[in-house]
Amino acid sequence: MREELELNRAHWDEATRFHLRGNVYGVEDFKAGNCRLHRLEREEVGDVAGRRLLHLQCHFGIDTLSWARRGAVVTGVDFSPEAVAAAGRLSAETGVPGRFICSDVYALDAALPEPGGFDIVFTSHGVLNWLPELGPWARTIAHFLAPGGFFYIVEAHPTARVFPTAADLEKAGAFAPCFSYFHDPKGIRWPPARDYADESTPHTIGEHEWSHSLSDIVGSLLDAGLGLDFLHEFPFCAWKVVAGLELVERFGASHGYFAQPAGAPVLPLMFSLKASKPEP
Repeated sequence: MREELELNRAHWDEATRFHLRGNVYGVEDFKAGNCRLHRLEREEVGDVAGRRLLHLQCHFGIDTLSWARRGAVVTGVDFSPEAVAAAGRLSAETGVPGRFICSDVYALDAALPEPGGFDIVFTSHGVLNWLPELGPWARTIAHFLAPGGFFYIVEAHPTARVFPTAADLEKAGAFAPCFSYFHDPKGIRWPPARDYADESTPHTIGEHEWSHSLSDIVGSLLDAGLGLDFLHEFPFCAWKVVAGLELVERFGASHGYFAQPAGAPVLPLMFSLKASKPEP
C-alpha cells in the first residue's frame, strides 16, 4: 500500500477510537434501535429487503448495519483494522447481522472473490477524498455488481470542496475559493487536526486527501461500463463541509443536514448519483 494510504489508515484507526465514544457518532442511538442513515439515501436507494448490499469504505459499520435493519444482506469493507473489528463487535452486540472485511478498495477483488455478487454497491459521505484514483475504484464497483444491479453514492459536492471549512477560514481570512477544483495526483497532506465528529478531540496523526471533479466521478463510472440513472445536486450537506453552515434538518443526536444561512448565495453542497450495470 502506498505511503499516503498507510498514513490515512492509521488516521482512521485513531478516528475509530474517537467515534466509538458515547454518542458522538450515534452509537448509543443505534444500540437503542435507531437508524443512522440520512433521509436522502433512504429515499433514493429505496427498498433493500432481501437484497445483497456491498458498502465500500464503511468505517465501523453503523450505516452498513442500518441497511441490515432495513432488510438488506450486508457486507461492509474498510481498510482500517480497528474499524472492521469495531463493526464486528457492534453487529454482535446489537444482533444485527453483517459481514465485514478489512481491505483497501483497490485490492478488494482479491479479498472478496465474489464477482457479480451484489445487487447494490453503496458508499457515502466523505469517501472520495481518500481515493488517489477513481478509475480502479469504478472498475471495482462494476466488478462486484450483478447485472441489473446499481451503485449509489451520496457525497459532498466537489464545488463545495474548493471553499474553506471553519478551520480553513481562520487561515484564509475570507470565504472564497482556496483549493483547486480539479484533480491533482499529488493530493494534499494535512497535519493533525481536531476530529470532524468530535471537535473537542485532537488527532495525533495527519491525513492525505485528493480532489475529484464531478466529471471525473461520472466519467470513471461510465468508463467502467455503468449507465447513469440520475445525478442530483443539493444546497445542503450531511456535515459542515464549508464554513458558516447551519443545521436545517436533524435525524438524530449525531447527524442531520446543514445549509447556508438565509440570504447567502446558494452553493451546491452535496450530490447523489445512481448508476446501473446493464443486463447482458
